[in-house]
Amino acid sequence: MEHKALISFSIPEVCFAWINLFILFLIAKKFLFKPVKEMMLRREKEVKDIYSKAEEASEHAKLLEEECKQKLLAAKFEAARIINEAIANSELKAEEIVEQAKQKAMQILEKAQYQIKKEKDDALRSAYDEVADVVLITASKFLKKEMSMEDHKRVINEVLSDVMV
Repeated sequence: MEHKALISFSIPEVCFAWINLFILFLIAKKFLFKPVKEMMLRREKEVKDIYSKAEEASEHAKLLEEECKQKLLAAKFEAARIINEAIANSELKAEEIVEQAKQKAMQILEKAQYQIKKEKDDALRSAYDEVADVVLITASKFLKKEMSMEDHKRVINEVLSDVMV
């Protein structure tokens, strides 16, 4: 029985293995490494594009957020201005209403005073007429004679002027 070595080195087999390995490397380089490298470069470019687009979108969102904040602040100032303007207008309107009410009250007061004076004058005239009638009746009975209309008026005026003073 002859023993053969499990591992043996033969130069032609080693050279053949190296040549096969080199050819396999060239084939892999041509058909595998280049396409894989190109695919990885394309993928790297896509990832970079995605990141740049995300950064652009983030910047755009920040600009929009700032713009919205400014618009909101401007809207708050405008609302405050409108409220202040409405308050000022309502105060002016209230002052106008109060002034109109005062004027109406003054008119009513003047009318009432005029009416009172008129009724007082009417009452005095009525009283003068009654007093005059009483005086005429008394005087005619006292004198027992008839008087003319002018005499009546003269006597009435004298009696009234004495009564008034």
